Amino acid sequence: MLKDVIAFVLSNAIVVFMFSAGLAAQRGGVRQIFQRPALYGRALAVVLVAVPLLAYVLVRLFRPPPVVATAIVLTAICPGAPLMVKQAKSLHASVTTALNLLLLLSICSLVTVPLWVEVLDRVMGVQLQASPGLVLRTLLVKVIPPLVAGLAVQQFFPRVAGGLAVWTNRLFNVLLVVVVVLLVVKAPPRLGELGGATVLALLVLVSASAFLGHWAGAPRLEDRKAAALTAGLAPPALTLTIIVHSYPRLQALEVAAGVAAIVIVRLLALIPYKIWAKRQDRKEHTERLPPGSVTG
Repeated sequence: MLKDVIAFVLSNAIVVFMFSAGLAAQRGGVRQIFQRPALYGRALAVVLVAVPLLAYVLVRLFRPPPVVATAIVLTAICPGAPLMVKQAKSLHASVTTALNLLLLLSICSLVTVPLWVEVLDRVMGVQLQASPGLVLRTLLVKVIPPLVAGLAVQQFFPRVAGGLAVWTNRLFNVLLVVVVVLLVVKAPPRLGELGGATVLALLVLVSASAFLGHWAGAPRLEDRKAAALTAGLAPPALTLTIIVHSYPRLQALEVAAGVAAIVIVRLLALIPYKIWAKRQDRKEHTERLPPGSVTG
């Protein structure tokens, strides 16, 4: 019963958030993809190629338990965490860049995730089940349609979009709290089971991914931060779907708790980058001030 509630709430929370993100997008923001192809090309290369390769090297180096290693690599090959848009707002990063990357990664995942799964099946021998159809069903139902719907409302009914975005964001926050409360009884034991080597591997993975993303987002700091969050955060929905299909004997609730533990560690591992990025933000702001100005 509990696992069904978690699956339902998590699934619908993602749909609500994607719709809310589309509503909050700036009009014409998607055109930026064509205006700045180098930025998005670098960011996609980091997220789709460099981060998965780094994750594979780290799990081979630190050797966590097989299922944990699989989950770590899956969080690296399944890009496009919806929470990165919310994180971008709190870090004063470019929300437009974050949204554009989320849209591009959702589309690219239709090809890259099955390809990476095929590679991992060969080099790790894990026999993951992530057919293009499975990835397509997950993305086309939960991610792309609500995002496109939100963008359409923003484009054609901007006055409606503003008020609607506020209420859908509130609904998402409520659903997110429900998921956290439901998982809190399961995630803490799983955090203790990860082990020091696994936590260290995640810390290195997230830190390196964030700074690679920061490099890819040059030259503007707000774009650097958006790309760093995109590379550092992990999306749970597609990862959970693949693990449940790949390991049918595992309890879905236990799998959800394990993935939640990994996502929590990844979120905590981003804190040093966020602190550093905020310092860079203050430094850049100070440098822009004219001589003799006094900061508030």
